[in-house]
Amino acid sequence: MQIENGSHILILGGGPAGALLAFHLLLHSEQASLDITVTIIDKKVVKHPENEPCRLEGCNYCAGIISPRLNSALIKSGISLPRELICEEFSHIWIHGRWKNFPLKLPRQQHMFSLFRGSLPPDRQQGMDGLDGFLIDQARNRGAAVMPGEVTDIHYSALKKPCVTVADDSGKETTVEADFVAIATGINPFQGNTREHNPVFKSFKRINPGFSPPKIRPALIFELKPGRAYLKKYMNQEIYFFVSGSKKMRLDHISLVPKGDYLTVALVGDHIDDASFPRDTRDIIHAFLALPHCRTILPHITLQNTPVACSCTPYMATAPAKGPICDRIAVLGDALGSRLYRDGLYAAFVSAEALAESVIYKGVDRKSLAGGYDGVIHWLKTDSMYAERVIGCIRTVLKSPFLSRILYQTLATEMKRKDREQRPLGKVLLDFGSGVNDYADVFKNLTRKPVFLSIFRGTALTIRNILTELFFGLSWEDTGRYPTVILKEKRDFFKQKIAAPLDITLDAAPEMERMYAIKIRAPANLIFDELGKFGEIGTRFLNLRFFEVKRISGSPNAVGAVIRYRLKNMPLAMDIRLARSIPGRSLLYKPGELFSQNGKLIFDIAPTKDGNNRLVIYTAFDFKRGRTFAGKLFWKFIKGIFPDYAHDVVWNHAACCIKRDAEKKWDDVPVGSHPGPVL
Repeated sequence: MQIENGSHILILGGGPAGALLAFHLLLHSEQASLDITVTIIDKKVVKHPENEPCRLEGCNYCAGIISPRLNSALIKSGISLPRELICEEFSHIWIHGRWKNFPLKLPRQQHMFSLFRGSLPPDRQQGMDGLDGFLIDQARNRGAAVMPGEVTDIHYSALKKPCVTVADDSGKETTVEADFVAIATGINPFQGNTREHNPVFKSFKRINPGFSPPKIRPALIFELKPGRAYLKKYMNQEIYFFVSGSKKMRLDHISLVPKGDYLTVALVGDHIDDASFPRDTRDIIHAFLALPHCRTILPHITLQNTPVACSCTPYMATAPAKGPICDRIAVLGDALGSRLYRDGLYAAFVSAEALAESVIYKGVDRKSLAGGYDGVIHWLKTDSMYAERVIGCIRTVLKSPFLSRILYQTLATEMKRKDREQRPLGKVLLDFGSGVNDYADVFKNLTRKPVFLSIFRGTALTIRNILTELFFGLSWEDTGRYPTVILKEKRDFFKQKIAAPLDITLDAAPEMERMYAIKIRAPANLIFDELGKFGEIGTRFLNLRFFEVKRISGSPNAVGAVIRYRLKNMPLAMDIRLARSIPGRSLLYKPGELFSQNGKLIFDIAPTKDGNNRLVIYTAFDFKRGRTFAGKLFWKFIKGIFPDYAHDVVWNHAACCIKRDAEKKWDDVPVGSHPGPVL
């Protein structure tokens, strides 16, 4: 059974899978010198003149993420997303656990976007079309026709060709015969009915008894409208994935996707499985916004000041369909299956492209279709199997305080010491978050020797750091753990940035050098005030067991102020003097030459692109050396009291304490005094 000149192909469903199939069918038919007719049928299509863009009404049940892999595939096919369609381009992916958070920077050559697929939320700016309408227009530009209507039945004619019955708005039915029919209806157009009552699935199963729809799971997707200024301040170019909720709110997947003025939230898990919608929708959203890690990312947001602009409870495919092909009919898109919690739009692209090539170059009988399409079906099955392993493994780790700390220490060590291309765990997590690799590849990379060795090293460092914290009496009980790592490739950049306002040159390679950076959502003057507590009795940062850190002269942040480090119950002390102070920007402390040489301790506050501030802490010095055997032994003992890694532990804790206190003060400022949710 071959497609020939004059053949008519019907595509049931105008979502991305259906539109991309039409586009590729016409692209390949042109290359094969075939003159065919392709018609897309969709009940959501708004009637429009031929020369106007196509629009689809209603909800499209999607978080709306264009992954780097999908973006590359679209460009390769000649489809370029217009800038007005893109809501946000992301530079960072955050993977959140209950105890630790993992920021992953996307490489420059990878582009990840958010966008809307349809016409919702209802209060969006008029004329803002979505991805689905854009893709249908790409197919129309190649010659596809669009027919509004709802498919009520599929059957074979006497000539063994598929016939599709379509009902228009008035209920009038028309039957159309085709040479090939593609089912791209998704799994949500008949929400509220069981899949057995889905007329398309039901009639397809009647003529193809081996067909079983994909396994599904309910999700809750809702849109908040906190405003562009708020999202820029708290989620600028960042997309967030959570792999768990809480003990009371059992969630397996959470995504936070900024889209201009809006924030799309997608929730999947036992808590959603057990809910009764729409009755429980508001309670679930309220409980979600009350989660501690959610409050950290989205402070001030409540349902009172940021109402829900739109919500839906779609199904998500968790395992592919069985028996999705028969003579002259095939299933694709979500109706075939999708990637678990990631990159469903890319799965739609893959199935559309593969099916188009099979139809044009191989044939439309079951055997020919299977020859070109079985690879996609096998890919989805394999991807689903490995997805459960990868997600289960990462979820288990991020639910555990100790294991998540090991994972974070491993990643932090890679970022500090290795070039971007040589970070095995970092690559695995980035592939997991961005969808640039199949789950099978992610799993294989996760179980390879370089990752194993990196995690082993991270485990040893974690145990060492925990013991160091116990030694110094540092507690994280009321302090959040935030990344303070500076990437290896960024160290020289930051050194120049912090030296410039002080008009100094930092040594290229001091014996001991440590640098930390943390983003703080508070004004520079509040952060500067917190730094003024350095050396005050009762201050939260640098409150160390066995050591007394005390200002013995001068005023907070005033040039000439002296801070004394003293080992308790021993006649050992070191003074550091504030040599330069630039209010709201920089502090330069210089240690006395008693225990070290060429020492510097710098605090630098600089604005970030999202309207917040970054605090950089830099400490460096050369160790003293004795000339005699006794002198060398003495200085070796002094060096051992406070080894290099102890600086990491102490200053990481101090930076997080400064962030906590500065942000708490800023949060206590009346909402109207700084950017917040639209009230």
